[in-house]
Amino acid sequence: MEQTKIEAMMDGKTLTKENILKMYQMVQNASDAEEKKNVMKHSVFFVGQLPLKENHRVDLKKTERIVNLTVEYENLDIWMNYLLEGLCTQTLLLKKENGFYEVNTRYEKSVMKVKKIVKAYQMELEQSREASMPKAKKMYQMGTKYYHDGDYEEAAACFLHAVDLAEYRMAYYSLAMMYMDGKGVEVSLPEALRCVRQALVMGALIAEPLERNILSRMGAERL
Repeated sequence: MEQTKIEAMMDGKTLTKENILKMYQMVQNASDAEEKKNVMKHSVFFVGQLPLKENHRVDLKKTERIVNLTVEYENLDIWMNYLLEGLCTQTLLLKKENGFYEVNTRYEKSVMKVKKIVKAYQMELEQSREASMPKAKKMYQMGTKYYHDGDYEEAAACFLHAVDLAEYRMAYYSLAMMYMDGKGVEVSLPEALRCVRQALVMGALIAEPLERNILSRMGAERL
């Protein structure tokens, strides 16, 4: 299928493990002025996807959630460093003495333009899932019934199918609980954390207490 214009603009620039490393290496290897200019144009897309608090400050907790979707939890600090330090090298981000990171207001207009592109990209993703959403919801409802009946393996299968169909956020939430407790699947706290963070990134705020619980069980409370 041919890429849309928005997809082409985002290609290689989403906050995934591979793209973060590519950006970091591009920053470190750019030598002449033209290379640095091209890397800057590429890297501003990463800034445009960072969740921000007031005063242009990067929300590190929410950023960790996004990065953790493709990066193993035990290596999360390394990849966060690649992302943040790579952007600081170009002064797209400014690192403050208190450890916070802020968007350099010098590039505010460019970042705002990118944020519009990112929003359009996210809308395209949502629209692409719409056709499968009714079936995903039905699979989630079936999974919930199986869960309450104590048939955890069937429940897990339904929830997995729901996320495959349309990345249904409540199915991710349910899978996080099952991976945490080993119901229908093998216990995996890292996988539970990835699922709960996927649910949160997609807007399931109900998952915040579960995220804290999983992190507590991992003995690495970060919030």
